[in-house]
Amino acid sequence: MLQLHSTSLLVAASASLAIASAAAAAIGVRQRQRRGVWWWIAANLGLAGALATHALEDQNDLLAPIAAVLGLQWPVVTLVGMRRYFARGGSSVPAWADFVVLGSALLAVLGAWYLPWSETVQARLLVGAMLFSTVYAALALWRLEDFATTPILHGLLVAMIGSATLQAAWWAIASFLLVPASAGADPTLGTWLAPAVVALLLPQLTLVMAHERNVAQLRASHRKLRHMVEVDPLTRLPNRRHFHELAAKAIQPQQELTTVLVFDVDRLKHINEVLGHQIGDEALKQIGTVLRETLRRRDVAGRLGGDEFAAVLPRTRVADVEAVISRINARIDDRQVAPRIARVCLNVGATQMLASETLADALRRAEIKLETDRDKRREAEALAERMADSLPASEVMPALAEALASRRGPHSGAAGLDLMPVGEVVAANTR
Repeated sequence: MLQLHSTSLLVAASASLAIASAAAAAIGVRQRQRRGVWWWIAANLGLAGALATHALEDQNDLLAPIAAVLGLQWPVVTLVGMRRYFARGGSSVPAWADFVVLGSALLAVLGAWYLPWSETVQARLLVGAMLFSTVYAALALWRLEDFATTPILHGLLVAMIGSATLQAAWWAIASFLLVPASAGADPTLGTWLAPAVVALLLPQLTLVMAHERNVAQLRASHRKLRHMVEVDPLTRLPNRRHFHELAAKAIQPQQELTTVLVFDVDRLKHINEVLGHQIGDEALKQIGTVLRETLRRRDVAGRLGGDEFAAVLPRTRVADVEAVISRINARIDDRQVAPRIARVCLNVGATQMLASETLADALRRAEIKLETDRDKRREAEALAERMADSLPASEVMPALAEALASRRGPHSGAAGLDLMPVGEVVAANTR
């Protein structure tokens, strides 16, 4: 009765595993399966064949080595599929070791059938080979690089360890308790059924892992789309909308200690006309690089549109902004795209935020500073050209300084910056 029951269990497990594998294969045909999945399906079908073959061993002695070959491949072939599914990650256990383990197990078991050894020794070799292959596969899974970030691998590892434990427990029970009491006990039954239980879980695990991978890809696509929406592709700085979002968060702790800068490229239209729009775009790109490399991590810079940029400097007073502008100026001089033909020059307006105003209001005040100082500088340049034509060279600078003083009114801390030569940053940093 025990032998009949064992045969029934083997046939039922074989049929269940074959149906589950066929269903997984049908899904794989209709959908694009990832590499590695077909290895699991092949391993499960092989194990299903091993169960059916072992159930019929009493009818033909030649079926025993066939069942051994079909069954012993399951742990290693399943591991090979896992390696291919997680191919981007590495492993401290080399892939060639899989085939060495499988080959050694097959040689040991097949050799036992062709040597004059008893059935007990043959059964022990089969149990030991399957147990060794299962433990090796579990160890290799644990050493996969993706193991730390993939819960499914954790579950499969627990299942394989449980399978190895059941195999060893059944062999001990059958060998020392059931065999003396009943000659019909099969000491290898656990060796076949324990892996079958884990194999039945693989189609479900396949669906879960495919779902995890699809979700990860959707999240990656979402991040890329969000990056495309929020980041200016030319300068790689936040665009206007994203800049306002980041800046609003940056100024929250101490808004009144935040300095707002607004930049634009002086005479960018002239650079485009003289050198072409490609060089103009390169100049904008270099400005974006300079701002990313120069500003602190807590600072926020962005491109507002066209040739206009802005930056928010938390915990920075407007009186200290000249050092920041000097660093930006030095980096821009190092990255001039055409220094002898049309040097890149930034107009800068700076203001310190008030506790009661919005970021948009502060940006507008900075823009007014920028426009006012830019107009003053251009008027001074035009005046210098006219005076150079009518005065001796020794009298041009004193006359120019006097003209600037009369236009500017009272002396301010930013006066020195108003006389910066073309190619350097011009800033207005008075409140």
